[in-house]
Amino acid sequence: MVGIRAGWTGSLAAGLLLAAGLASTQEITQGRYQVLELEGDLEWASGPPELISMESREQVTVRALRAFGRLPEAYSRLALELRGQGVDLFSAGPAEVRDLLTRARSGDLNVDPGMLEGLLALLEDRDYLDWAPLSPGDTVTLTDQTPFRGQGEVVLETESGERQRFATREDDRPGLQEAPADALVLPEPVEQWWAQWNQRLEALQGPLAFDAPPELVPLGDGRFQTRLASVAVRVPWPREGYDDSWIPLDGVAVTVGPFEDERIPFQVSLPSEASVVTEEGERLARLDLSAPRLEGLWADDLGVMLETRFTMGPSAMTVGYGPSPDAEVDHPQDHGRRFDAESPRRIAVDGMDVMLDLQDSGAGLFSGPLAMEIKGLDMVSMTDQSMVTLGRLAFRVDYQGMDLAALATLSEHTATPERLMEQDPAELLADTLKAMGGFESAFELSELLISGPEDHQSFRLSGGRAQTGFVPSANDELHRDLWAGMSVKGWAFEDGNRHERVQFKAGSAAMEGRLEGVSPKALLHLGMQSMMTGEVEEDVVLGMAREILGGLALTMSLDDARGVFMDGEGEILDSGDVKNFHLNLGLEELDGPAPSLHLDYAHGGVAPFAAAMPSFPHELFPGGVALVVKADGLPSGFLADADVVEGLRTGRLDPMGVLLEQLVNNASRLDIPELAIEFPEGQIRVSGQGRAQQADETGPNRVSGEWDVSIHHLDALAEPLLATASEDERQQINAMVVMLKMLAETPESDDPGSIHQYHIQADSLGQIWVNGNDLAPLLEGLNQ
Repeated sequence: MVGIRAGWTGSLAAGLLLAAGLASTQEITQGRYQVLELEGDLEWASGPPELISMESREQVTVRALRAFGRLPEAYSRLALELRGQGVDLFSAGPAEVRDLLTRARSGDLNVDPGMLEGLLALLEDRDYLDWAPLSPGDTVTLTDQTPFRGQGEVVLETESGERQRFATREDDRPGLQEAPADALVLPEPVEQWWAQWNQRLEALQGPLAFDAPPELVPLGDGRFQTRLASVAVRVPWPREGYDDSWIPLDGVAVTVGPFEDERIPFQVSLPSEASVVTEEGERLARLDLSAPRLEGLWADDLGVMLETRFTMGPSAMTVGYGPSPDAEVDHPQDHGRRFDAESPRRIAVDGMDVMLDLQDSGAGLFSGPLAMEIKGLDMVSMTDQSMVTLGRLAFRVDYQGMDLAALATLSEHTATPERLMEQDPAELLADTLKAMGGFESAFELSELLISGPEDHQSFRLSGGRAQTGFVPSANDELHRDLWAGMSVKGWAFEDGNRHERVQFKAGSAAMEGRLEGVSPKALLHLGMQSMMTGEVEEDVVLGMAREILGGLALTMSLDDARGVFMDGEGEILDSGDVKNFHLNLGLEELDGPAPSLHLDYAHGGVAPFAAAMPSFPHELFPGGVALVVKADGLPSGFLADADVVEGLRTGRLDPMGVLLEQLVNNASRLDIPELAIEFPEGQIRVSGQGRAQQADETGPNRVSGEWDVSIHHLDALAEPLLATASEDERQQINAMVVMLKMLAETPESDDPGSIHQYHIQADSLGQIWVNGNDLAPLLEGLNQ
């Protein structure tokens, strides 16, 4: 094998050749063909398959023609006449008839030489078959034994689109052979392109192996074709003792062209069967592929694929040892020695589709998807137990505005460390960001079931999705918005043994994080300073705080979740539940002096595991919570003021004074439209707002707020606290309950006294009013 790897043994080469079934020339194989081109006059024959088989082996006799009804009656009578002279004409083939003709012409045999001449012509010209001329446009069914006669060349196309050029043989054998490629001259542009591709193929030696650079053969319509002889692809094999394994491929044909411009289409014909073999030629697995097909569009000016499409029907890989590539796979008797019982025996898919489609969206910017879809995956273990079933798996990346030419130039400029060091980091980063454009990706799967070797081991998903994004920000092409998230539905998990097991299930769950307006340039600046000085000064970080990020968001949700611990009999030992949970947190305008925040949180139907909170009274656990918060004008602007930061650090400035000034300058406001806390025996609800107010004739700068609070079933909420408190603590709790009742308003209800309401007004000057009662004197008295 040429160019595969130094040190390969002859047995490996022999094994790969055997697996690929290589021959010095390509023969016509069985199938339907379309005649595309014809030079000269060629005919092809049909007839009884057995007779054609005898003809291909040069075993046709007069008796055989008589048996197939292909012998004219005159020659049957001739054979009977010669029998009287001791001649068995029925057993004669062309050579024997030729000898009899010589005897007849010399007078040694009493027979009309003209009759033997006619019989010899019938045999040599094979007129006993049904002959038809080949014509361009014809569709014919041929085999490797189909007879041909005449002189010329023909281009045939298979149903899969592969084209082959055949010519009459130069030797005395009948039929056709592949037209020699060395007599063909390629156009100069094609010759240059092919030389460059041979260099690319040579660079792939190692993971890809082939005997020698293949030839490129014109097909006559502007397209060209090559056959990759003895191709082998190196693949990892997850088993100790097999460092390298290979997949030899037979019948790989590549068709390229036409070469009308620098966008060159191609098609690849792939084999339907292959094996995974060791370096010694031992078979580890068999691949059975249904109608694999690869095609696409190569951009020669950019050096990249713009379009690619790979499709495959129902296919499978069967794992099992065989002493040679073509031996039967025998896994049951051998898996104990070479394969684990829990390792896969068979992996099957209903189909696969891989697609790349990059289109020029203008100004040399390319956009489009890279997508893969697998349908109906099924994995079975060596013990014939189902390991994995999957309804569908799909992956897709949508590229947006890639400058492929600029990316190629950048790759050249950074090809070596020396060239990389010559580049200005900020300019290189800016050029790279502009050339990259953006992308969004999504990964989806449905109906996934993973079964463990034990009875109580499984993982199930009805559906799942993960997504990421990296796109230019709307307000700055050098800033980026990025996000990542995932979601699942119908999630169920079980693990354990006959003594104990755990189960978990969830109707749905989701999580996503987003960063908006990220400045790679600012991050580069901080990174460069850290690399050069070993640390980043605090003043620099604070000064750039508003340049790094524009906003962030986090969302989480969980619905209908339940976890259970059970013993071997299935009795529940502990359990936890979450009926619903969601979190929506956002920070906006972080690159400005007055960011804003919003928070939306809720959970309901929450019951924790008892083992997680053994001493906590369940009556005090909030099974339901709802909270909505919105804050505008957050006081972060001082972080960008080096003088203020220095004053706070040295104590020259009062932190509360700085904070109050920032709140007032930003017109800060806090709104809590809802806070509801549900307990098993009661409820607390809060709503209100706070705001910063600038000094006026009524007073100085201040922060004030108004809040409405209601407590449902105050006594019931206090009971679990009293039950676990000490004597002193109980006195304090009772005093607090009495004071809350004194301050409260109790509206009319079906359960008198069950609701206590409070309207609270307070500010940073120390004023506090509850339901119109000034509490400042009371609080002053308590503090003395």
